[in-house]
Amino acid sequence: MATITTTKGQAGLTGNSAIAYAMKQINPDVCAAYPITPSTGIVEEFSSYVADGEVDTEFVTVESEHSAMSACIGASAAGARVMTATSSQGLALMWEMLYIASGMRLPIVLTDVNRALSAPINIHCDHSDSMGARDSGWVQIYSETVQEAYDNLFQAVRIAENENVLLPVMVCLDGFITSHAIENISLIDDADVKEFIGEYKPEHSLLDTDNPVTYGAMTLPDTYIEFKHQQSEAIVRAKDVVSKIGMDFGKKFGREYGLMEKYRLDDAEAAIVILSSAAGTTKVAVDELRKAGTNVGILRPRLRPAL
Repeated sequence: MATITTTKGQAGLTGNSAIAYAMKQINPDVCAAYPITPSTGIVEEFSSYVADGEVDTEFVTVESEHSAMSACIGASAAGARVMTATSSQGLALMWEMLYIASGMRLPIVLTDVNRALSAPINIHCDHSDSMGARDSGWVQIYSETVQEAYDNLFQAVRIAENENVLLPVMVCLDGFITSHAIENISLIDDADVKEFIGEYKPEHSLLDTDNPVTYGAMTLPDTYIEFKHQQSEAIVRAKDVVSKIGMDFGKKFGREYGLMEKYRLDDAEAAIVILSSAAGTTKVAVDELRKAGTNVGILRPRLRPAL
């Protein structure tokens, strides 16, 4: 496990270590996970926090990623604040359960360390895993840097649990490029994290016997379409919620986030649309092109809500 030493709130962390540390600060009720490259470090480090008694989390070790999301769904339906992490084939093995999590409107937060899907076997980054899940009803947030991935996790909790959303949220960061790269980031105090995310009060809980609810009931087409319509409306509302929470985060911690980032776009004659860590390299290329007299810019989407 990485030893987190800070100097005036600064720490040099890999993306995986930053996510694990953010999870420690969030202190979820349940984490069910099955490690897979390149997200393994998240689960390893967070399990050490559990073993050392630094969190109250019930850590559930399972036999597959399908089981991990199944356990997350059960725990969330029971009223717990739930988190997990995965990559690539692991996310693909969760496919069936991703739809169930969103269809049941469960505010689970999952970190996806983006990695290519086989074949051929490739442990490195592309976005085919999260893009394959783009229409599963999860809100997806893409991170350019370690700092942004760390910050996004706290915002994801607020977004998922917002009464106008109540959908699972996927925080995405690039495998190896971000997950294993060390970056000097600003950490938030534990007390400030606790204040920002607030105490979780589930809208509906299977364990609330005074207010019984049913999850996953059988429906006919006329009722099914109503559920899906409500789910679609929640995805649309998520955009405003993401913006508001990003602004709130900025006011409290000095780093504001929106639905997208614009870089040298105001007078651009051409624009490159790009996700996540590649935007950093592209900004350098844009600066060089600008020096050569070519007016170009970047549009970096952060949010991918789709149904």
